[in-house]
Amino acid sequence: MRLPLNKLILAISLVTLTACSHNPNQNESNTAEDNQSVFPLATPVQISYQDEVKLLRINQMIADKEKVDDKQRAVLYYQRGLIYDRIGLSAHSRYDFTQSINIDPTLADSYKALGVYQLMGGAYDEAFESFDSAIELANVEYAYLHRAIGLSFVNRDKGAEEDINSFYQFDKADPYRSLWRYIINYRIDPKLALTQLKSATKYKVKDGIAWDIIDVINGDISEQELFANISDGIQNNYELAQRLCEVYYYLAHWHINNNNLHKGIYYLKLALSTNVKDYIEYKYALVDLSIIQQQLLQENIKTVPMPAQSE
Repeated sequence: MRLPLNKLILAISLVTLTACSHNPNQNESNTAEDNQSVFPLATPVQISYQDEVKLLRINQMIADKEKVDDKQRAVLYYQRGLIYDRIGLSAHSRYDFTQSINIDPTLADSYKALGVYQLMGGAYDEAFESFDSAIELANVEYAYLHRAIGLSFVNRDKGAEEDINSFYQFDKADPYRSLWRYIINYRIDPKLALTQLKSATKYKVKDGIAWDIIDVINGDISEQELFANISDGIQNNYELAQRLCEVYYYLAHWHINNNNLHKGIYYLKLALSTNVKDYIEYKYALVDLSIIQQQLLQENIKTVPMPAQSE
């Protein structure tokens, strides 16, 4: 009997992994199933032949100064930057977004894209300026999201809350906006964040994996039920990797919020294992892990006893 394609993809992607050891102090987000669970994995995404061909074509067009004017060249730099971003060449990508802005200072999407790299590098002031420009020029919706994330990183909670709520208002039926609002607002007011996530379901138009993640956080379904249906609608490994990158990222934050840091870290690493480098979930998983590492290091330094002073 032949398995349907989506079931076959899931079958070859499932691996049995031993999750983090059970901590009796962890709350209801962790169950006995966590000790020995089946987690779906995808083969890490690789550079595609199509992207290589696109790069060659864009390079040729950028070099053709007779047929391509400055406005067109600025767009081409932006498009090439997106491809470099997708294949993980971050320095090339950042350079292209900068070149795009230098040629055409009105290209709002380039400011937003550059701002994400500045944010990831810890250049917060520069990132905020880039997001401000994207919003002022074209009211770019995702600039509100990234600015909210950046403001949250530097503990400017009021601004973060305002921006994430603005981002949410653009499309209340988008479950990803509800998830990001939950992540941003949870550190400000956990009860409010959970209440907002509960109420967000009234705007649900159609089923989707993001709504399933919300159902897990709201306690309506279990993680195992989510994982059991995770291949629904999936046609290939690339689509599976994209989905898993999202699922593990948002579940990671849910576990961290529920005092299960070890499993949260584990899920962030699973999100990174997909290698979907152009997804914001992948990018911020890197940032989150770096922040957690710094926090743990600082806590360890504080708990290390000071050496005795010699007399």
